[in-house]
Amino acid sequence: MDDIAFEVITEAEIDEIRRHVDEHGLSGLPGIVQNKMRDWRNVPLSIALVGEAAVGKSSFINSIRGLTADDEGSAAVGTGDVTREPTKYCHPYNEQLVLWDLPGVGTPRFPQDKSYLGRVGYSKYDFFLLLSDDRFTSKDIWLAREIESLKKEYFFIRTKIEDAMESAKDSERDFSESRVLERIKKDCNDNFTAGQLKKRPVYCIDCYDKHKWDYSKLMEDMLVSLPEIKRNTLVLSLSPLTKGVIKSKTMVLRKRVPKVALASGIQGACTSLIPIPLLGGAIGVSLDIALLAAEVTFYLKQYGLNDESLQELSAGTNKPLDYFKDALKDGSAIMTSRQSVKTFLMNMIKSEAAEESLKRVPIELTRFVPYLGALVGGTANFVTAYYMMMKMIDDLEKDAMKVIDAVIEATSSGVD
Repeated sequence: MDDIAFEVITEAEIDEIRRHVDEHGLSGLPGIVQNKMRDWRNVPLSIALVGEAAVGKSSFINSIRGLTADDEGSAAVGTGDVTREPTKYCHPYNEQLVLWDLPGVGTPRFPQDKSYLGRVGYSKYDFFLLLSDDRFTSKDIWLAREIESLKKEYFFIRTKIEDAMESAKDSERDFSESRVLERIKKDCNDNFTAGQLKKRPVYCIDCYDKHKWDYSKLMEDMLVSLPEIKRNTLVLSLSPLTKGVIKSKTMVLRKRVPKVALASGIQGACTSLIPIPLLGGAIGVSLDIALLAAEVTFYLKQYGLNDESLQELSAGTNKPLDYFKDALKDGSAIMTSRQSVKTFLMNMIKSEAAEESLKRVPIELTRFVPYLGALVGGTANFVTAYYMMMKMIDDLEKDAMKVIDAVIEATSSGVD
């Protein structure tokens, strides 16, 4: 990888680092940097789902949490029970991400009046998902107008599209998926117009096939609707559900790299680590390999490429584990290597040419290279770690896309 765009450490963060060093020296600085990288886990994010019984709320809740109906802690599917009280479902990877199944509008306890949103605690939800497996009703449209009046974001989701397609195939001689989708969305928007609601996107999805219809677009638009700090929380909490989610993960992970490189370089410079010679031997770098290995392990989890995630994918798709390993046989070096992450990184550093590493100092970095250079014991420390992590992210993104392609191929062809 010869040209990588530099993700800048903000001026505010640089100033904070300088103040800490002025007051305390290097002591404790790596911990401060690492804590900043874990901030996303402390950001609460609540998503509300509203819809009649049996429209697919539980299936959607399970899909976004990366669970099947058989998994422990999953939302019960197919019961047809009416939601009587707001029910919370925490994401298994991040308990700060909560999906709320809300009671429908128009019951004795939750009547269709101004008290409804107050009764369900509307202020704590970041946005609302309004689900239907048929037409959106006058109650749905009324609720949308109420949500709009409170300046909250919401999304209309038309569920069970696969069922709609199968029904159309059976009843229409000249069947066309695109025409069925167009008809469903037009019908929904006609209802919106009749209810004096401005035209909005309708996301046609099937929770059991996240790679068809509008599931990926829904994920993208949900992310865009959030402020950056909450967007990062949602991105890093989600499993790699779609290619769009994978690309969003890459964007967020790249922003972590300067902090990772800084923390590793500081830790390496402040301890008695033996410098690792770069190829050519003129320059050595002192890096905290354990910290870098932990970060790469985090990347593997984020992209669904660690052993546990691949096993879960195998079980969830009823495909043998070897099917997905075969998809990665031409993948990146770390995925085809039998080495531990730590050993792989050590060998990666040793193979890095010193002069090439130093050439990679991006123009943006020159603003504070003299300061960082002194701080981490040499510019080569920071740049080497930076380059390695950026390359790792780009390589693993490609691997994750290979896995998604394998899932799509398997589900469309019926591979066993």
